[in-house]
Amino acid sequence: MVKIDLILARHGETSANAQSLMQGSLVNLPLNELGRRQASALAEGMKDRNVDWIVTSVLDRAVETARHVAQYHPSVPFTCDERLNEISWGEADGKDMKTVDPIVKPVTQGWVAGDFDARIPGGESANDCKERILAAFASILNEARKNKHKDVLVCIHGRIMRVIMAALVDKDLSTMERFTHANCCYHHIRVEIDDDEQIMPDPWSLEFEVVRIDVRDHLMSLQKPRF
Repeated sequence: MVKIDLILARHGETSANAQSLMQGSLVNLPLNELGRRQASALAEGMKDRNVDWIVTSVLDRAVETARHVAQYHPSVPFTCDERLNEISWGEADGKDMKTVDPIVKPVTQGWVAGDFDARIPGGESANDCKERILAAFASILNEARKNKHKDVLVCIHGRIMRVIMAALVDKDLSTMERFTHANCCYHHIRVEIDDDEQIMPDPWSLEFEVVRIDVRDHLMSLQKPRF
């Protein structure tokens, strides 16, 4: 039996977060000053963990956040996977949240109601995200088992965190809105896998334990985190 701890951390703040703009996969910004301080605080919070693998999306805000953590774990593998990128909000990406609310809200409400194929024009659906996320996590778990990684930091994005928790923990995408998150918060989940258990291609059947959720103790000395 192999026990794997997964730390699912959200990236630090960017100018789009600060300005309340939709920030999906079509928006690729670095961290702002507060975001860098948040990432440093996350890194401080992770420095005493035995992190043995760091995985991140390919978007700059996630990579930059993960590299702050990597400063305390310089010898561990560092992997970028585009399947962990934020959802694409299509024609709403980069626009003011209030302005595009009339096209975004019906889609997110549709997901809660069970219409997981609902999408903004040009964007992804919840099912689209689930498929690539499950594939990414199947790869992560297989690699972790193969290489005996037991404490994996996965640096990702807000909507993707919701999809992951709903899919892996609840096995129901309609629950994703219950999972709150702030910039540089993290969820800690754990899974035990038999040595001969087949993970690929779908980890849906595995049982994930929630150890801690929406952890932001390390951020308390900073400006109030934005959601």
